[in-house]
Amino acid sequence: MSNTFYVPTTDEVQQAKTSQAPRRKATIGGVTGELETPSGKDPFQNAWLTLTLGYGLNFLDSRIRGSAGGDGPIIVQDKNLGLCARDADDFLFPILDWGYGSITKFVKLFQQGEQIWNHKFLIKPPDDFDKLDYSSPALSGYVLRPNILCLFRMVSGAKNGEIFNVVRINPEIFEDPKFQVPNYKTNKTKPGRNGFRSHSSLLTDRDVYTPVLGHELGHAINEDHILALEGDAQCKAKPNLDRCYGLTPEELRNIMGVGTEITEINVGPWIDHLQTIVGGPPMHCKIVMLTDPKVQPLPPRKIPMAKSAPTFGRKR
Repeated sequence: MSNTFYVPTTDEVQQAKTSQAPRRKATIGGVTGELETPSGKDPFQNAWLTLTLGYGLNFLDSRIRGSAGGDGPIIVQDKNLGLCARDADDFLFPILDWGYGSITKFVKLFQQGEQIWNHKFLIKPPDDFDKLDYSSPALSGYVLRPNILCLFRMVSGAKNGEIFNVVRINPEIFEDPKFQVPNYKTNKTKPGRNGFRSHSSLLTDRDVYTPVLGHELGHAINEDHILALEGDAQCKAKPNLDRCYGLTPEELRNIMGVGTEITEINVGPWIDHLQTIVGGPPMHCKIVMLTDPKVQPLPPRKIPMAKSAPTFGRKR
């Protein structure tokens, strides 16, 4: 059996949702999951599980400095470089002020990050998972066990939002191979062209063009680094160690490593929301399928209804 399925258009999604039953919701780590199950009108309808990330953007520059909580300021004044942003390793990078045009462009590109995580998985429930089963007048004698299509939405200003601070790095430092950036806490320096190291609450204007955006959105929906996803105890305890981003080529290519690939291991946030919404024991023996627009969707499974056992009585 193929491990891919057809990705419907936005119009097809909206049309399909008209045949859905009432929705159930759960919020985990600031991310809201909404489960929509088929009403039975369409015997070929699957279920939909949408994770919605509410977010806000703080554009930091000489007018708005921001802070990193107990870790100190984000924007600091350096005696040689002027106003700088402090990256995840405490190196200082000169910044520029934001303007209307640069903000508008960033907002548009950031919102397109929704496409990175949307329509990436289809969960095929195991044989003992009947919590979403439904019947349809078109198929008497059967119940239908829908698969679960995993969707992702980003809503600016929504409740339970994630706040992303954003800085605009002076691009000249990346063009000069001799330019050294100093460390905020030590006497170390490094070449500026080696790059600014963003983190879950601090992005740069360049990140919307790189794998960084998908990686940090992954953190926002409660994804760990790839080795932690694989159960590595050290990376669960200290998630920012370099090794936690991957040791093998496959791990390094993953979006929660240093790459862009999304694989079955990344379905965790949807599984967590599904489990919270429907309750019961953990879902074992599930099959997670990846999307491909060239293949038709996998329909719900038809399961024969259990027949009532015959009753035997004494003739009168």
